[in-house]
Amino acid sequence: MDTKSFDIQEICEKITLLNQVREQLLKKELSPEGSWIHEYTVYRRYPSGFVGEYKYAKWQADKPIFKRNPKKRALPPKRGKDPEFTNHQHIGRVWSNTGLGMEPEAEEAYQIFNNRKQLEAIEQALIEVESVLSRFEFK
Repeated sequence: MDTKSFDIQEICEKITLLNQVREQLLKKELSPEGSWIHEYTVYRRYPSGFVGEYKYAKWQADKPIFKRNPKKRALPPKRGKDPEFTNHQHIGRVWSNTGLGMEPEAEEAYQIFNNRKQLEAIEQALIEVESVLSRFEFK
C-alpha cells in the first residue's frame, strides 16, 4: 500500500497557512452566524403576454437578528413577534429572464456569505487537525 507521509515541518506549514487565511477572513465582512441566503422566484405577467421570471435573494436566520425596516403604513408586528428584529431581510435580484442581471447588493451578500463559509471550514479543519495530532506523541 502506497501512502504519502507528511513530516512535522510540512504539517506546521499547512497549519500556519490555514491560520493566516483565517486571520485575513476575520478582517473581512462576514455574514451573521447561523444565517444563510434563500433564493426565491417571482413571476410577472406583462400586458404583452410575456412572463417575466425574477430570482431574488434574502437573508434568513432561525432567530430574529435582522433590523426591521417597517414601511410607513405597515401594520405593527403580530403578537409574539419581535418589534425591532426579524428573521429575514431582502437582499435583491439575483437573475431575471428580462436581461436584468444580479444587483450589486446581491453580489456583495454572496461574497460576505462565502467569507463566513470559508472561515467556518478553516476553523473546522483546524479543530480536526488538532484532534488528530493530539493522538500522537511528538518529541
